[in-house]
Amino acid sequence: KDRHSKIHTSQGLRDRRVRLSIDISRKFFNLQDMLGFDKASNTLEWLFNKSKKAMKELAQSKNSGSGVVANGFSSSDSECEVVSMINQDSIDATPEGVVVDSKERKIKRAKMKESREKARARARER
Repeated sequence: KDRHSKIHTSQGLRDRRVRLSIDISRKFFNLQDMLGFDKASNTLEWLFNKSKKAMKELAQSKNSGSGVVANGFSSSDSECEVVSMINQDSIDATPEGVVVDSKERKIKRAKMKESREKARARARER
């Protein structure tokens, strides 16, 4: 039996885990670092929020049956290609609550590192 939980989609049962190419994963983790998020879910949620308009256009074009969306991708193109075409301006935009100052970012990383070290120490004690 597969130990990993699945989700039901219109395409059937799908694994929650996703494999990314080296280039895409590098871009993803760079974005995650810029945003200051520690969970991939938060980064993806931010990306989804920034790309709502494009997703609505895609859904409308699929419903109209044209198969071609405004940015030139056909509905048969892979989702990874569509996601990689997210408007660069929205990625460069600073979301609310994200630390911009590099000194503050360094302090935050140091605190996170210290917190992880303490957690490891507690785990060793168990």
